[in-house]
Amino acid sequence: MTTPQIIQQIEAAGGVLTLNGDRIQYDLPKDARALVGTLRVHREEVLRFLQKREQPKRCKRHGIWAKWWTLDDGSQVCGMCHPDPYTLAVKETRSSAPPVMPEGVCLLAWKPKEPPVALTTWAVVNDVSAFIHTTLAQLEAALRGENWLAGNWNVRELIDRLGQCGVKVEVKG
Repeated sequence: MTTPQIIQQIEAAGGVLTLNGDRIQYDLPKDARALVGTLRVHREEVLRFLQKREQPKRCKRHGIWAKWWTLDDGSQVCGMCHPDPYTLAVKETRSSAPPVMPEGVCLLAWKPKEPPVALTTWAVVNDVSAFIHTTLAQLEAALRGENWLAGNWNVRELIDRLGQCGVKVEVKG
């Protein structure tokens, strides 16, 4: 396993690696604790990779110091040329306005949470804005009785899912 793959596997599992001088600090979810052994075995390579990754670099295109992020293959790209999709989703969530509510639905509160939002023990939302729009469309379908278009969710479940993302709605009548 290569150093970029180790780091990618840790970060994909929800782990965070930071440097404190020549020490690697990590924060891993319980189910990813087995990766600590791999991290210890490859400590020196991971340390060098993280030090290199954290060094600010000038973007050749912009000519300025840029924030860099790592692609799946371990290569780095300029955050200005190629914005991080997660960062874009957070920014869109913060700036989004409430969409038009389906007929018969009244918006009670609009406070979309920042991703990732854990809906249940098995679901996490990373693009909150898209999730809200999709769930509102499903709610509209469920109110028309077209359950197959609502993802087989009932009205109560869809309202609960929206509420977990910070959007409170009420069905009129």
